[in-house]
Amino acid sequence: MRFSPLQWVGRALCKAGTELLRFSSIEGTWIDVGAHQGESSLDYACRNPCLKVYAFEPNLRAAATMLGRTSNYVVLPMAVAETDGFAEFHVNRFDDASSLLPMNEQSRRSWVGGDVLQIEKTITVPTIRLDTFMNLFSIQKVEFLKVDTQGTDLAVLRSAGSRLGDVERIMIEVDVSPLPLYDGSHSKTEAMEFLGRAGFELVRVQRQTYDHEENLTFVRRKNAI
Repeated sequence: MRFSPLQWVGRALCKAGTELLRFSSIEGTWIDVGAHQGESSLDYACRNPCLKVYAFEPNLRAAATMLGRTSNYVVLPMAVAETDGFAEFHVNRFDDASSLLPMNEQSRRSWVGGDVLQIEKTITVPTIRLDTFMNLFSIQKVEFLKVDTQGTDLAVLRSAGSRLGDVERIMIEVDVSPLPLYDGSHSKTEAMEFLGRAGFELVRVQRQTYDHEENLTFVRRKNAI
């Protein structure tokens, strides 16, 4: 089978899925890294004026669709990385597959629907560490951190440094296919070990993309349910 655009949109819409629907009357601070067009967080900001969402999306084509939608949804057209500065960003024909990492051609050809995943261009984008951002914006606590950066989720978590201790709940994406789609991407085991050492417990696993990927949700151990 092939991925159609509708299937990819459906994939993005269900990433937060049932897990986020558990929240009601939401307030506090969320950070959405790799927000794309806000599928996982924008609607929650629109319906919860006491919620503040910071949405990172380096692809201007996608970021532009979120600008000005609601005052409590702050769009940041930049990438989160382990270094403050600049990095190359590979823009995919299918926006949701764009990444700081180059795509592995052998893996792309083996993925169901991989023929639609074509790099259009490589651009330079600004980058910021998560701890730098939290300190600059005086963010004391993050109730929910969602990361979907196509292979660099673990780098985003590492960029939080000691400020990861101020995050209550985390959702990341991991590639579980035999050959990762992006060169240099982290493994599920690496992500789980890192978050385990940081005091988080895995509470939910959602398989997706024809079982090529999984969304993993973690909570701080004191809040484990």
